[in-house]
Amino acid sequence: METKKYPFSWEPGWSYSRMNVLRTCLRMYWYDYYGKRFAPERDRNRIMQLSQLSRVAFEMGIAVHQTISEVLKDLQINGDLIPLEEAKRTAVNKFEILVNNKPLVEKRYDIPFSEEDREERHGKIMTSMTTFYGSKWLTMIEEMPRETWNSWLIDPVGYGEFRMDGKKAYAKPDFIFEYRDNRHYLVEWKTGKPRRDENLVQVQGYLFYANDILGLPLESVVGVVEYLTFPSEKPIEVEGRLVNPMELKNKIMTELKLIESLCSNITENKPKDLDHFPKTEDLDICRTCKFREMCRPEL
Repeated sequence: METKKYPFSWEPGWSYSRMNVLRTCLRMYWYDYYGKRFAPERDRNRIMQLSQLSRVAFEMGIAVHQTISEVLKDLQINGDLIPLEEAKRTAVNKFEILVNNKPLVEKRYDIPFSEEDREERHGKIMTSMTTFYGSKWLTMIEEMPRETWNSWLIDPVGYGEFRMDGKKAYAKPDFIFEYRDNRHYLVEWKTGKPRRDENLVQVQGYLFYANDILGLPLESVVGVVEYLTFPSEKPIEVEGRLVNPMELKNKIMTELKLIESLCSNITENKPKDLDHFPKTEDLDICRTCKFREMCRPEL
């Protein structure tokens, strides 16, 4: 499947993750997206160091995603599905390697991560793998002729950059496959808590990514969010043929205007002064923020 690429440019683009940070705390947003370029020289090294901090929950998601990717690639190449119990062990082992070797917010700020917490994460990882193995998406791809498996896109390369009315945006699914109904399914494996309204916008963004980057007509694609850690949660399925493209474009363009309104120079992606990026008043957010020592060291 051919993919389109755009040349690098500085102007900001819309993404689900960027809007999540912006909504959570504008000061966090500034540190995350602008600190390394525009902070005073004396602060940049520390900001770069703090930017590398991860969280236990995030690494759990990485372990699950990496394992699913390996399972799918092994199936694609060898035609055999790794046994579920082996996949569970692999995912748990990956998680342990990641949390033992990555710089974590929990380590930096002495946030407790008890043995009970660790076992709970192991349980969620195993639940996620069980959900994946029992999902209809796995059944659907196994139903297809073996010669079609080479067309799967597993963890597509790049950042998922595409254009919407000439404006930059980012949205990239975890897995893309074509089914016998002649439609392409764009699947997001979600290990976090269900946020259906936000996830709906995210997965609709995948439809436009597929249209612009892969050249797939909207009516031929289906966006999917599978909630791996919450197997009782019904997956989101968005059929491109039923989507109102103008409604989604307007929503994304409105959010992009908010992103751009925080820039003093949009073309250079230069932010306004720091006082345009106030700290959240929710100290629970601050306590687990990777930039805590920069703006709330007293916590």
